[in-house]
Amino acid sequence: MIQALQLRNFRNFSNSVVHFSPKVNILLGENGQGKTNLLEALYVLTTGSSFRYADNENLLMKDQPEAFLKAKMLLGSLDFELQLNILKSRKNHLLNGKKTSALELSKKFPNVIFSPESLSAIKEGADQRRQLVDELSVSFHPHNADLVSDFRRALKTRNKILKNHLSGDSTSRETEELLESLNPSFFKLAVDLSFQRLEALRAIYPEFNNAMQYICRNKNVDISVDYVISGEHALGFSKEDIDFSLRKRSLELHSAELHSGSSLVGPQKHDVIFLYDGNDSRFYCSQGQQRALILSFKMSQIVYHRQIHGTYPLLMLDDVLSELDAEKRDSLIRFLGDINTQIFITTTDFSLPSSMKSEDCAVLKVREGQIGN
Repeated sequence: MIQALQLRNFRNFSNSVVHFSPKVNILLGENGQGKTNLLEALYVLTTGSSFRYADNENLLMKDQPEAFLKAKMLLGSLDFELQLNILKSRKNHLLNGKKTSALELSKKFPNVIFSPESLSAIKEGADQRRQLVDELSVSFHPHNADLVSDFRRALKTRNKILKNHLSGDSTSRETEELLESLNPSFFKLAVDLSFQRLEALRAIYPEFNNAMQYICRNKNVDISVDYVISGEHALGFSKEDIDFSLRKRSLELHSAELHSGSSLVGPQKHDVIFLYDGNDSRFYCSQGQQRALILSFKMSQIVYHRQIHGTYPLLMLDDVLSELDAEKRDSLIRFLGDINTQIFITTTDFSLPSSMKSEDCAVLKVREGQIGN
C-alpha cells in the first residue's frame, strides 16, 4: 500500500505531496492536467519503467536536469521508503536508504496496470502481447523477472555480434566463434522464458474464461489463447519441444540472421493469439470485444495472483473507464468492488457507483500539476 508520495520536477509537477487512501483513489481532472503523470510516477517508482514507453528525459519537467520521487509504503506490517532520482542518463533507486534495482522493486511491489495502450494490445503489434504475458509470468513467480532481464541481455549481446558482422567490424570466422560460445546460454534462456510464458498461460486459462463471461455477462462465450513459435501452435509444448523448435529454426535462419544483423529466432519473435469462439480476435472481433478480452486477461491475472500469493497486487487504471461501454464499465467496477487492495483510477468524470462505499474512496483533484481534495 502506498501511503504518501512526493514529486519534484516530475513531468508537470514542480513540488507536490499527496496522501492516498488504502482503498480506492480517484485521480480526477480534465485532460492534460497531470492525472496520468501522477499514476506514472507511482508506476515508475515501483517498477523502474514507464507504461507510456517514455525515456528519462520525457519524465523531467521542462528545463530541469533532475526529477525526484519518494513514497512511503506499507507491505504487510513492514514500512518501506522508496526513492527515485531521475537524470537524463540514468535512474537511481533507493529502498530504505540503500541502493537497489528496478528489477528488485518490481518483484517486491507487484502491480497491474490497465491503460488504453494495454487495451489495444490485440490490434497492435506482437510486442505488446508478449509484454502482457511476461508481466503475467512475473506476477506468478517474481524470479521470472530475472529470467526476462537475463534473456534481454543475452539477446542484446547476440544482436551486437550479428550487427558487427553485418557492418564488417568482425570477420565471418570471428562471428561464428562468438555465436558458438554464446548460443548455449542464449538458447537455454530462450527455452526457459518461452516455457514460463506457456506455464502462465495454461494456468490462467480457467480464470480468463470466467472473467470474460463475467464481463460480457454471457456464459456461452468461449475464449482461449494460442502461443505461436515459428508458425507452430505451441501451447502444449514441453521444454524439449521448445528447444527442438528453436534450434531447428535457428539452423534454417542462420544465413538470414547474418544478412539482417539481428536475431530472428527466440521468444522475442513469438506471438500470442487471443481466440474468441475459436476465431483469431485480431480479425474477427470488434474493438469492444478486443478490449473485453484484455480486460478479462488482466482481471484473471489479479485473481490468480491472489490464489498464489495470498494478496492482491496494486491496481492502476489510466482512463480505462471511458474506453469501455456502459455494460463492461459496470462489470469492471463491480469486480473492483470485491478486490481488497489499493486501487488508483484516473478519470475526467466520475460518479461513485453504488458498489463502492464513499468511506473507501478518496477523490484527488488534479489541475495544472497541483493536487487537491
